Amino acid sequence: MIDQLEPPAERELTPARAARMRARLRREMAAPVRPRRTGRLTLAGVATLAAAAAVAVPLLRTGDAPDTVAMGPGELDRPLSREIAACLNGYPDAAMFERGARFPVTEDDLAVAVHHGRRTTAVFLTERGYVACERTEGLLPGGEPTGGLSIEEWNGTRNWLPGPVQLLMRTSTEIDSGAVDASGRVSSRVSRIELEHGDGRTTAARISGGTFGLVSRTEVDRDAALVAYGPQGAEIWRRPFFEPDPDTGRCWSDPAGNVVYPPLLPKRDEEGSTTAPPGECLTAEPWKP
Repeated sequence: MIDQLEPPAERELTPARAARMRARLRREMAAPVRPRRTGRLTLAGVATLAAAAAVAVPLLRTGDAPDTVAMGPGELDRPLSREIAACLNGYPDAAMFERGARFPVTEDDLAVAVHHGRRTTAVFLTERGYVACERTEGLLPGGEPTGGLSIEEWNGTRNWLPGPVQLLMRTSTEIDSGAVDASGRVSSRVSRIELEHGDGRTTAARISGGTFGLVSRTEVDRDAALVAYGPQGAEIWRRPFFEPDPDTGRCWSDPAGNVVYPPLLPKRDEEGSTTAPPGECLTAEPWKP
């Protein structure tokens, strides 16, 4: 895995702010979400792109900064379209991707983009795999942005999910609090996803085409959680936002018993095998865009 995530030069920040940003980046690198084999790229510069239809959906409350969630390229406004182009700038041509997953990705593959303050997160879904991008503008005018790319080939998992919700990207401004955003895929069982802030407030995600995206309207605390609900309103999935993925030791198989998602931290048997027996796996859920 290539990690080149660094906060802006500390001369631009107070010591406390620099420490918090370093802690946030360490948390994001230490707690990956499924799938595996991610590569990251420092982002710099902004590529220009023809403006798409200006129909980005605002999530606003009195006193909040303008936030947007765009489900697909048709909902991008001009500023967000520039950010999406910047996410793809340098991929797949950068030398660091020569040994990893690399496949064509364009703005037309955008599934969801979320924006909060100086931060933008986007997920692109293709037939071969997905690319998730996180980009943060510099703190000072003209300052170089920071961020990263996570690239993963499906390898047989495109039509399946490890449960009703699959997180593909989640970021926060602090290690265990602050402004947050999340995006990923959901099964047909999910009718609603909410972010519980941990203080009684909630933020609803937008769901479209089997994908979801959300950005917190206010800062959240360390007890924040993502929660998914079924058609009848019952809770069917819950994930604490700031804790590591609890499913690293689990596996999922399709109805025929074929292991689709092996454990991220598998248990080895006496012969050294790391493939979990199908009978020990949970049932993967089908996914359709």
